[in-house]
Amino acid sequence: MAEKNFFKRLIKKLRVRFRLVIMNDSTFEEKFSLRLSRLNVFVVSALISIFLITLTVFLIAFTSLREYIPGYGSEKEREIVYDLLLKSDSIESDLNAIDVYFKNFFTTIADDDSSLLVSNYLAFSGNKSTEISENKNAAGLYFLKPINGNILNPFNLNSKHFGIDIIAEKGSVVNSIADGIVLFSDWTLSGGNTLIILHPGKVISVYMHNFSVFVKQGESVKTGDPIAIIGNSGENSSGTHLHFELWINSLPVNPENYISF
Repeated sequence: MAEKNFFKRLIKKLRVRFRLVIMNDSTFEEKFSLRLSRLNVFVVSALISIFLITLTVFLIAFTSLREYIPGYGSEKEREIVYDLLLKSDSIESDLNAIDVYFKNFFTTIADDDSSLLVSNYLAFSGNKSTEISENKNAAGLYFLKPINGNILNPFNLNSKHFGIDIIAEKGSVVNSIADGIVLFSDWTLSGGNTLIILHPGKVISVYMHNFSVFVKQGESVKTGDPIAIIGNSGENSSGTHLHFELWINSLPVNPENYISF
């Protein structure tokens, strides 16, 4: 009962009418008058608020004013972002393809009768095919250190670490360990900027995680030629270093057994 009386009193108050009068201050002549109630004022204020909110939403949604909202961005910026997304997808596909090629490459050279290895070797050595079979242990070959530095992680077949990790000062130059021909010079997901060089005697040297490389696939290099800058590229790198591998007769060997570091 009390609540019912409260609502009756509230409605009665809302319906009480007031007169808004505008008068001439000098003559007290009535210029304008308007009869209002609290309910009228509330309804009109609500309608005006709804109209303003609707107008604001419309302007933001269908005009260029939305570009001024922090974080929204302009139409041109969204086009740039969309293009970058397409390019990043394309780059990712290319990197995956290169990574597959890189893995297939080592699968190929693991075969002693690899036609790819023999054909590249013949192109470099001038058809001296006898050296492939006669120099099985790379006896008598001289290998230069690829870089001056300290060995961080040694060669370990059990953990499938087929090379050694050498740390050196940032910006240090990586050199070719011997005369050879570049079989691979590109980016891989795991190894970053990677170089693979074929040397006489069925010897292959691998240089990974470089900051940049100086030679391209198919180029010939001489012993001591600068071929790259040490870096930290690739998913398998956690700091500036050179991952160096040495393959002889299609098998990975410990570089420390052939090179004095």
